Amino acid sequence: MKRQKATAKKEPKVKKTKKNPIKALGIFSEKKKLFCFFSSPKTGCVVLAESEDAENFSLTKGTLPVEDCDRVHVSRLDIGHVAAIELAGKGLQLVVSRDLIKWKSLAILEGGSNGVIVPEYQKDGEYLMLRGGKSIELACSRDGKRWKSSYPFPLDLPKRENETFELDMAEKLSSGILICYRLMRHEKKTQRHQVHLALLDSNSPTHILWRSPSPIWEDDVDWKNAHSAGATFFLSQLFGLWSTGGETAMLVRYPVFGLPFSIPRDRSISLEKAWTNPIVHPRPEYSWESFTTFNPAAFYADGKVHILYRAQGHDLVSSIGYANSRDGLHVDERLSAPIYHAQEVFESRPPGPLSAAASHYTSGGGIAGCEDPRVTVIEKKLYMTYVAFDGANPPRVALTSIQLEDFLNKRWLWERPVLISPPGIVDKSAVIFPEKIHGKYAIMHRIFPDILIDFESDLDFDGTRWLKGQYRIPIRRNMWDSRKIGAGAPPIKTSEGWLLIYYGVDAREAQYYKMGAMLLDLENPTRVLYRSSTPILEPEEWYESSGFKPGIVYPCGAVTVGEKLLIYYGGADSVVCVASADLSQFLRQLKSNSRIHLENATTRSIRLS
Repeated sequence: MKRQKATAKKEPKVKKTKKNPIKALGIFSEKKKLFCFFSSPKTGCVVLAESEDAENFSLTKGTLPVEDCDRVHVSRLDIGHVAAIELAGKGLQLVVSRDLIKWKSLAILEGGSNGVIVPEYQKDGEYLMLRGGKSIELACSRDGKRWKSSYPFPLDLPKRENETFELDMAEKLSSGILICYRLMRHEKKTQRHQVHLALLDSNSPTHILWRSPSPIWEDDVDWKNAHSAGATFFLSQLFGLWSTGGETAMLVRYPVFGLPFSIPRDRSISLEKAWTNPIVHPRPEYSWESFTTFNPAAFYADGKVHILYRAQGHDLVSSIGYANSRDGLHVDERLSAPIYHAQEVFESRPPGPLSAAASHYTSGGGIAGCEDPRVTVIEKKLYMTYVAFDGANPPRVALTSIQLEDFLNKRWLWERPVLISPPGIVDKSAVIFPEKIHGKYAIMHRIFPDILIDFESDLDFDGTRWLKGQYRIPIRRNMWDSRKIGAGAPPIKTSEGWLLIYYGVDAREAQYYKMGAMLLDLENPTRVLYRSSTPILEPEEWYESSGFKPGIVYPCGAVTVGEKLLIYYGGADSVVCVASADLSQFLRQLKSNSRIHLENATTRSIRLS
């Protein structure tokens, strides 16, 4: 895990003020809301602000019964919300509330002021608290009032002689108790902070299962006397709250990629994976699909979902197989022979060994053939785009078509395919919009790392003109889709806009493919109206995490059947899977989820009006 420094230099300069500096005091999350405690510049009391997107904050009715404190750590217990208030080096005051408005005193603990209670955790009927200082000590209590040390030894975490521990967060996970702590050291009248993580054994909390080998983040030298108010998980991300002595507080997104355990997921978009998954898997009795079956295109017609999937035998040559389903979740029919296979030079492997240069282009193990189909029905004609690979040159986008009537009657009278992307460039993930926009066909495709969009007067490509990439939808820095993105299924027209299901790869987790969604303007699909700030689907199930390439969810098809949205995707480059959602609810959640914008920085300012 690589350390990351603060990016405060990239933020607008914070105007300093001696009269009313904002002091951030605490941060926690609950029920899809982010809560932050601040000292009020006007009244001097501690106020509570809330946000649904980590960007726009509003004050609540909540206040704390203190005027001068350093930090507030809130933990949800069965007796209510317990706030551990650090009294400026004078000890720790515990107060409890049922509504975050009225608070009742529990206890005042002397000694070190830093303390965090593990939320929603009890061992042998006792709550657990961690307290910082020269070491991290553990204490327990049955009622939240009287605390004692039942653990004779502190946590064995490394530090230098001039450093002290400060606890910022404790979170109960299925794999253990995750703590976020800082190592503080003094340098020439300033304090420097390094943020670390450690996972403790839930049954034996002094036993450390894992710790970050280096800081996951450290403050910038320009922050000087920066003040940390704690950390919390929100929207599947780890946020830290900081004050830097000005009129704003800073919300910092800590990098938590590459962890050997799962972190809390708070998806605002509900997408349910089918219990029938995988719905298509390799069949050893048919050589052409004996190795892998994945990355399925899909369309709905004649009362059925028609699924066209990429198949490979052990020769690693890709062809297109077919299955259909009446309910979209169970396969009713599956053919024993491919419905489409390589027929042109540009998709057939030449004789001889695979060149070293060409091996760089392989995906899903394929060394030649027709890969990753997408299909669109326009005016009773089915258009199929796919990746054509000859095992020697960069993969390109190919286009073929067939009359819908012929397809439904299993007359595989495909038009001769033609390449539509330029030579010498890796171009993939092409989808065609299901209707013309201002008299032109809209086509999306991917040249690393972005989605490109072209508008064409016709689809009669003749092998002499290519897609140009006239418009672009870019990746987003420091987000889950920061390395590359590509269109998954052809966009679906809705009253809210064109719904695009797409895949994305994080630059910090390049081995994983995740799924997101966008809403594009109906009249101008180059304009993104909404875009999911977190993945709508990730590789978490066994059929996504074990196979030819673990950690892959790759969409190629999406259909609507009544009010249901069905998304078809490849799992681990090995099997065909499906996930579903109520379309109206999905669109509402997408619009809400997309208000989070983290494109350009890991640090942002919070200003209270």
